[in-house]
Amino acid sequence: MNGTILTVDAGNTRLKWGLWQDGAWRRKGVLPAGEAGCLDAQIMPARPEKAFVSCVAGDAPRAELAAALARLGGGVTWLQASAQAYGLRNAYAEPARLGPDRYAMLVACLHLGLAPCVVVGAGTAVTVDALDAAGAFLGGMILPGPALMRQALAAGTAGVMEVSGRLQDFPRCTGDGVETGIWRALAGAVADLRARLARAAGVQPLVVLSGGEATALAAVVDEPRRVVEDLVLEGLLWIARCSDAQAR
Repeated sequence: MNGTILTVDAGNTRLKWGLWQDGAWRRKGVLPAGEAGCLDAQIMPARPEKAFVSCVAGDAPRAELAAALARLGGGVTWLQASAQAYGLRNAYAEPARLGPDRYAMLVACLHLGLAPCVVVGAGTAVTVDALDAAGAFLGGMILPGPALMRQALAAGTAGVMEVSGRLQDFPRCTGDGVETGIWRALAGAVADLRARLARAAGVQPLVVLSGGEATALAAVVDEPRRVVEDLVLEGLLWIARCSDAQAR
């Protein structure tokens, strides 16, 4: 692949980007989602030849991001999931409705040789997806992330306020009870899908975690597990490579 490739993971809370050139990541950066329009200022003086974007942010950040990419010039591909591409078979009932971030992570895990695996995107929301050894996405779950769980408890109950706490074997105060409950609930979702995939695959699958809460969640997930930084960007890069090869 010639030229500079820009990959962009625009999430609900943060926007992460990476510049790939000559076989290596040259620069990476992070912006708050509300500052998506500042992306071009961070990227310049580089002028990417192509940009590949996963965007699950709202309409306003998406519009600001589109304007920033237009100022950079070059072609832009907004990723959308399909039923079969890049070696991945997507079993979603409506394949195009699978989130582009989940789709990119699945593609990355497949091409990194990590399948069969449970792919966990741990951020504002937490996604837990099953990928088999043949490259089929079987399905998955979406849960509120830790911050959303805390907010829901604080807003929806009279006795649980926004208090700090720690993960404990046997919580003995409200803060510890909330924090332990959050992380054990997320770990339970991962363990449940892993057990289902193990029965289907006949082997114990790896759990692959990425996102802002990945390291914390990994601490309560059983081995074998692996934290992979910027998994969405890695998937976008593989997709860019495949697109480049098909264009030749």
